Amino acid sequence: MGDFDGKGVYWDMIQLLVINDKNIQAGIQTIDGFEFEVTVADSPLQAFNSIIHISPDAIVLNMTGSGMDGEQVLMRIRNMQASRYVPVLLIIDMQDEAGISKKMENDELTDYFLTPVQNKEVLEWAAKATGAASAEQRKTVLVVDDDPVVLDLMKLYLGAKFKVIALNSASDALSKLKLVTPDIILLDIAMPDMDGKELFKEIRAIATCTDVPILFQTGMAGINTVRECVKLGAAGFVIKPIQKPVLLERIEETLYPPDKEVDTNNKVYVCEEFDFLYTLIHGYLKDDYEVRRGEAVMQTLNELDEFLPGYMIIDFDNSAFILSRIREKTDELHIPIILLTRDPMASAVLTELNKPNTYLTQLPMTKESLIETIKSIKEWRE
Repeated sequence: MGDFDGKGVYWDMIQLLVINDKNIQAGIQTIDGFEFEVTVADSPLQAFNSIIHISPDAIVLNMTGSGMDGEQVLMRIRNMQASRYVPVLLIIDMQDEAGISKKMENDELTDYFLTPVQNKEVLEWAAKATGAASAEQRKTVLVVDDDPVVLDLMKLYLGAKFKVIALNSASDALSKLKLVTPDIILLDIAMPDMDGKELFKEIRAIATCTDVPILFQTGMAGINTVRECVKLGAAGFVIKPIQKPVLLERIEETLYPPDKEVDTNNKVYVCEEFDFLYTLIHGYLKDDYEVRRGEAVMQTLNELDEFLPGYMIIDFDNSAFILSRIREKTDELHIPIILLTRDPMASAVLTELNKPNTYLTQLPMTKESLIETIKSIKEWRE
């Protein structure tokens, strides 16, 4: 178990969900320096409820025997937000290997073992599949949030890869930081005892924490709040409700930033049907950026590989329906998306902002607000 000292929680446990396999033991297990909390589900309904409640780091699905359609269960796992990107181990019979192997040719998140499988083999696979590090190798994440639900989620989401210190007040955080220097800090913006931005300044005044990267976590998606955080020197932000894949990606790209060559790209691609908005954007950016326009999805997809922009701008209010098709290409090329919208608090906008590499400029925009968003992206990359 992780250590509890009354002030914070060190949590370094891998959450493993096992479906339809009575040979794998439930409960706390340890192997090769890794600690697992194993949950066993005997039915699809129990499995899906467990995914929602524990947000597993890895899943084992036994597809042998009768009474369960393993392929349908796997499809549902991949359609659930909490498990879409979770590694899955299928346990199958030898006669099913050819068919399963063929279906998984392009699925890097799914693996399989032939039955029978030993408990030890499953735990070894889970440690490897989650990229878990031994306790000595794990970097430390300090999370400060007054909401106990958020702290529990952070421990579940991060426990397989990081040591997590979870604290519920600014005063506890400042006391802990005099004794421990984490590798990265996550701060809630709105806390009762001290505003997150003020806590940021207090942390920076601690000699050992002047260079520790800090991410803000907030439910306030307004661009002004984001700008204030960036001006303070924040490494970035995560918007609540927090999604595990986004959280992990933000932390890892902060701890292990990509090459800065990408940041020198001054090309902007605008996917926009209406002349007025494109003309406005082009006028704002033409002095400092090369701006190109795509009026349709297929044109945009065909031109991105050749143009390789540093930024993509989309009018979300009128073109939200094209985002899913555009994202596959922008994710592949690591192109950040700037959404334009009049309602930054709309649920659909917040959903998109929870996805990696997505940013916001509120309409009606000014030249200054658009350029500041682009500059903010550059600062977060650095």
